[in-house]
Formats: sequence, structure tokens, C-alpha cells
Amino acid sequence: MTSVPAVTAPAPTDSLADTMHALDLWQRTAEPHAFPYLTLLGHLRAVGKHFLAEELLDRLAELRGTLPRVASLDASASGGTVQERQPSGRFLLTFLDVVLDKHDHRYDYPSYTALPLLARPSAVPWQEARRLRDETLLLLLADLVLFEQQALGDDPAAPHGMPPGADLVAKRIRLAVRVMEPAALRILPPGVVDPAAVAAVPGRSPGLPLARAVLRTATAHDELVLSATMQPVYVLHDEYLFLRTLQSFETTFSFMSASLAAAVRCLGENRPEQAAARVGAVADVLKESLPLFSLLATMRPEAFRTFRDFTEGASAIQSAGYKTFESLCSTPAAARLDSAAFTSVPSVRARVLRGRPTVQGTWSDLAAAHRLTPEAETALDTAAARLEAVHQRWKQTHYRLAVRMLGERTGTGYTQGVPYLASVLDNRLFPAGDRDSALVG
Repeated sequence: MTSVPAVTAPAPTDSLADTMHALDLWQRTAEPHAFPYLTLLGHLRAVGKHFLAEELLDRLAELRGTLPRVASLDASASGGTVQERQPSGRFLLTFLDVVLDKHDHRYDYPSYTALPLLARPSAVPWQEARRLRDETLLLLLADLVLFEQQALGDDPAAPHGMPPGADLVAKRIRLAVRVMEPAALRILPPGVVDPAAVAAVPGRSPGLPLARAVLRTATAHDELVLSATMQPVYVLHDEYLFLRTLQSFETTFSFMSASLAAAVRCLGENRPEQAAARVGAVADVLKESLPLFSLLATMRPEAFRTFRDFTEGASAIQSAGYKTFESLCSTPAAARLDSAAFTSVPSVRARVLRGRPTVQGTWSDLAAAHRLTPEAETALDTAAARLEAVHQRWKQTHYRLAVRMLGERTGTGYTQGVPYLASVLDNRLFPAGDRDSALVG
């Protein structure tokens, strides 16, 4: 078993002084786009966000307080319009909110995973939502592939505690590639990935060439987002994998919600075959994402149990993306809405209580009004059954992984962890029969 470094505050480094100096220089102009992101993030990853010095946190909070004024007044001085200048100011404000989450006592799952910095437009056609998901997923996993490979070199990137061996790196790259291949086939130029090879043996595309091809498509803003969204709480290598995998899941949930919302609209407009296609697309993408669990399972339990001590207060039960997906399939029963699963995401819960339309609800309305043909009913049944089956596999795999990583320990964020996951294994996205017996976990 690999030994775990002593869990202590990392020793002070020159990077703190360098970071403070960079912030002093930046304040002279306070241009949001010129903020020393890389200097700050380099220091953060060297010590872990949980161990950032109070003097640095206080300085960042002070600078954040000046940003709304700077973001609005700076535009005319630099020759741009407010509309042109505001995005960089908004991004910086959001970035600092994420860095300062523990300092502000706002730390939770979205801030731990930096989801506000990954947000993409939501009100887009479902095909565009899938393209955005594919682009983001590929960038996240390409970045992970290069990080893992760099661990084998003479100058590994931080966090670099408990570096993995060559065999583990090769396994991680292979599993990341397996998730990347379907998205790459959809949006990358022909020739980057061989569709015949993928069909024969998924996950065998050369990982480094694929990652480099993906990152060549990245804009300057994409590169900034990739850097800004990696804010580990401690100094162990495996937390990088953990964060990128969680972010990949959340990116997938966003698409799934957008596609199911489109399915609801199609059903409301009496276009059931199109609704079935959108539900089927959700099943396909969720199935493509299943190897993310295999990737996550390569995280060493001793590493996870170490850095998770500093993630208390952040739990995946706070995932608004997953709960939105779930509540678009069917309306959760009262017991589930009143459980920690939904009280942890109050905005989603409020939307459900206001009467969020669902796939099952609008589908039932059409059936009750005798507006479904047998062919349409079959298409919907088939798509829903596929999604249900994939989701059940997803939950079972999640449960087995949690047992391996947590054992009898509680989950992060003061949740029950493994017992909670066990309690919801029998839940269904499209429950039949008595509503009081459905989705009660």
C-alpha cells in the first residue's frame, strides 16, 4: 500500500510571497482580464485550498470588494464598452467566490467542484446542449490525461503528493479515453478517432494524441476555465482525478436535463416520437458516461480518505444537476422531496413544488386524452425503459464504488454516505403504480 503523507498544513513556500506581490502589482491597474490567475492557482495547488494563509484570503476578499466598481468603470478607460468588459469582471468575481468559499463559510459541493465557473448556456436546443457537453467533457478529460502523464516526468504538476505509478497512469488514461471517444466521434474532425477501432475495442485510441487534439481546439477562455476550475483542498495527486470526474458527471447532467426539458416540450406539443428520441439521447449519453465510475475507482482509497477530511460540508447530494434530471423524469414523491436529497438543493425543490412539468406527467396526460398512437406509445416505452436500465446500472456502480471508498464511514457534507445510496437503489425514474411507494429514498 502506498504511504500517505502526514496530514499537516504544508510548509510555507516562496509562492505565497510571489502571489502577494503579483496581487499588489495587479491592483495598480485592476484589469479583470489581467488578474494573476496562474500565480494564485499555482500557489493554491501547492498547499491546498484548505491551507491558504489568512493573509492571502483577507487580501483576496479585499480585492473582490473593489471588483464591481472596477468592472463597470474600467470599460471606458480601456476603450471597450461595458458589455465587452463585463464578462471578464464577472468571471473574476465568480472565481474569487470559489477560492474564498471556505473563508466566507459558503463552502459546498458546487463551490468545491467550481461548477459556477463551468456553467454553459442552458436555454439552447438539445442538440446544442449535447455539443456543449461534448466539448466540455473532452476538455476536462484531455486535461486530466495530460496531468496524469506529467506525473511520470521529472517535473510533475501540483498537486503531486502520492504520485501514481506507470501502470496506474496507463489505466487511467485508457478509461478516460473510453469516455472521450463517443464525444470525439461526434464533434472532432474525421480521422482524430477511428470509428471502426472504437466499435471493435472501446478505449484503445491513443490517449496523448487524442488529448492534444482536443486541447488544440481550446480557446484562451477555455484554457482559463480549465485552470480556474482546478482548486483541490489538499496536496494529493488523486484529488485532481476526483475533481475532473465529478465535473464530467455534472457536465453530463446538464445536458441530460436540457434534453429531458426538450422532451417535455415535445410531449406538450403532441410530438411523442421526437420526445422519445430526446429521452433516448439521454440514455445514450448516460451509458457513455458509465466508465467514469471505473475511472473514479482507480482513485486510491487511502488518498481519498485523506483529502476528504478537508471536504466536509461538500457532498454530491447537493448536486442540483442530478436532482434536476431526476425531477424532469417524474415528480418525486413527498417523502423524497422532504428528504436530504432535495432539501440540499432548495432551488430545484422549489421548482418541483411549483409544478415542474415532467416526461411521465405529460406522457400520462397524452395517454389519458387518447392522443398517443400505438407506435408513439411503443417509442416512449422503449426510450424510457432504456434510460431506466442505464440509470439502475449507474446507481449500482455508484453504490459499489462508495462501499470500496467509504466502507462504514459517513459521507461528506454530514450525509449518511453508503447507507443513503443503499436506500435509493430501488428508486425508479419512471415509477408505476402507487405514487406513495415510489422514489421514497
